[in-house]
Amino acid sequence: MQPRQISPLIRNPLIFAFIIFASYIILTLLWSDTDTASFSLLKRPIYVLTMLLSAAMLAMERPPALGQVMKTSAVIAAVAAALSFGYYLYNANFSLSGQRFSGYGALYNPLLSAHVYGFFATFWLAYWFTTRQQLAPMPLICLAVLGTAIIATGSRTPLLALSAVAAWLGFAQPGRRSLLLLLTAVGTGLALLILHPASLISRGLSYRPDIWSEALALAAQRPWLGYGFDHQLLLELKQAGLTFNDPHNIELAVLLAGGLIGLALWFLLYGMAILYSWRNRHNSTVLVASSLLIFGFFAGLTEGRDFLSRPKEHWFLIWIPFALLINAWLCSKRKTDFSRPPL
Repeated sequence: MQPRQISPLIRNPLIFAFIIFASYIILTLLWSDTDTASFSLLKRPIYVLTMLLSAAMLAMERPPALGQVMKTSAVIAAVAAALSFGYYLYNANFSLSGQRFSGYGALYNPLLSAHVYGFFATFWLAYWFTTRQQLAPMPLICLAVLGTAIIATGSRTPLLALSAVAAWLGFAQPGRRSLLLLLTAVGTGLALLILHPASLISRGLSYRPDIWSEALALAAQRPWLGYGFDHQLLLELKQAGLTFNDPHNIELAVLLAGGLIGLALWFLLYGMAILYSWRNRHNSTVLVASSLLIFGFFAGLTEGRDFLSRPKEHWFLIWIPFALLINAWLCSKRKTDFSRPPL
């Protein structure tokens, strides 16, 4: 990629806003007590920027490519979820017996599985919502498979995030389909509460209010600049006798690392993305990408710390949706819509 090719891409508001945010976060290393090598931390925003620029470059050179890859990946994810869950049931003698589905390989715990499968479930939900055929079989089958796997993980985070996506789609394009979607979401929630209440209420609030309270108290001690990127974090819940190194909230993690300045830049990045998405909500490509962004944002309200990491599951919640939205943004300038790539 030549400098003259990069220059117009950097002028995209989302990429430019990311560069400002990442530059500030790297600056906070000056007062961080991290024990990770600075060079290793410096590479993390470069990884993300490379992906964002690659998505932008694809929009300029091969506009249909990313849509085709995304749809193929979503099919593979649904097949993988079906096989993994089927193998899990086989090993459990087809009895769930209160155990949580944790996945296999890289998806070695329920939360990882829930994040990744939730990402692709969101894709199929938004894809179905924007397709002309109300009973299109592929998105509905894939969504049902992924939804079943997500419920089996016992993780409530993706259920909250998918509810937010349903609300976003309903507000973005109100009509008969949005009403059907909202009624289905409410009905699914009630069915879970009646038939399988343990999946929603058995673990209570999992100490989240206490963790957030401790994190806010710690942030109040250094409100403007925070503690620096990758700082050492210990949140003690004295009454429970527990210690956490994770605020279980991405925005709180940004606040602790970069203070109010960092959080303001973070919200600027999201604010620009949501504003663009709302103004272009009738573009199906934009609507699918923004749905993934909404999913990731709400999933990050109850889980996570690594907002700027090497490639890992957090990318499904934050940076891959941004990359897809940037691609959709630049594709829309070419007056094309590639949310319907052929298989």
